Amino acid sequence: MLTLTKHPDNKEICVLIQGGKRTPVYWHPTINESLMNTVEDLSTFNTGYFRDRFELSKQQSEEIFDGLKKDEVCEHQQQKYFKCKRHINDALLTEMDISDTDGTFVVEYDADNTKYTGHELACSGTGAGKSYYFVNKALHNLKGPKSSRRRFLIFSAEWTDDKTLAPLKHQRFNEYVEGIECSEAAVKDSQWNSEDEFFENEIKMRVDFAPPGTIILFDDAVDMVAPNRVRTLINRQLRVARHAGVTVQLILHNLRSASWSVQAMNSIRYLTVFPRSQKGKVVAYLNRDLGIPLGQARDHVRTFAQHGRHMSVRHHAPELLIGPKLIRLL
Repeated sequence: MLTLTKHPDNKEICVLIQGGKRTPVYWHPTINESLMNTVEDLSTFNTGYFRDRFELSKQQSEEIFDGLKKDEVCEHQQQKYFKCKRHINDALLTEMDISDTDGTFVVEYDADNTKYTGHELACSGTGAGKSYYFVNKALHNLKGPKSSRRRFLIFSAEWTDDKTLAPLKHQRFNEYVEGIECSEAAVKDSQWNSEDEFFENEIKMRVDFAPPGTIILFDDAVDMVAPNRVRTLINRQLRVARHAGVTVQLILHNLRSASWSVQAMNSIRYLTVFPRSQKGKVVAYLNRDLGIPLGQARDHVRTFAQHGRHMSVRHHAPELLIGPKLIRLL
């Protein structure tokens, strides 16, 4: 269950940022009514989508919600009353929706900036917001407490020209951020005689000697020089980098990227998708790979698309979906 109440058995999954206030959001492994979240007004559930789902007229829904508020069974709608009550209780245990507030859910890197913090893969078509998502996540860390700031190593075929990455080039972050241009033009302008030499000295050497706690971002690695060697390096890092305290973040254009994504799908903590684009592919992934019934998968994608630009699927326990305004346990 999801809760905002502290407990020794809780596991922090993200934080709720509202104004200058930071509130941890926890997962509790069992149902504990003393930790259960509450809602001030049950009428917030009484939406057109809710009425369609339970095939209710406005009059029927008003009668049912009036009974729920008074904790009295609605005599004329008993069967639907209990279905609605069960749905709302389940939602309070497994869902957290802050769409009616100015708050935002943020998945932070682990506070200990010398340790591994979970590999992550982001997939979507061009322009959906993959790089923007990672840049904001890095900026949240870099603008936070100095004791938690991490070192970022960014490999990109467009490091020089990509305006999305520009905020990370600010001089205030020079101590923490290193960007490496990995395009064919970068090879020509370098001191190295071939793509293999460039790979060995500019990419592999930096990865091999990255200090513990480093976040390594491979931005559209398919377009980098020596792509086959880069792919092999990434797959190896996804398997072993955590032992050195290093975390890999990877950007790809397709959920089904063959040899580029197979290892990632078995090693990541988070898969971040963008439900406002490639909806069919995201629904298919939730249905086929995670075993979520097709109707529920469509509902997840539809709802998260209404609540924000991205949706992260947590692969490690607890399994859940999380966006900027909504969390759902799977």
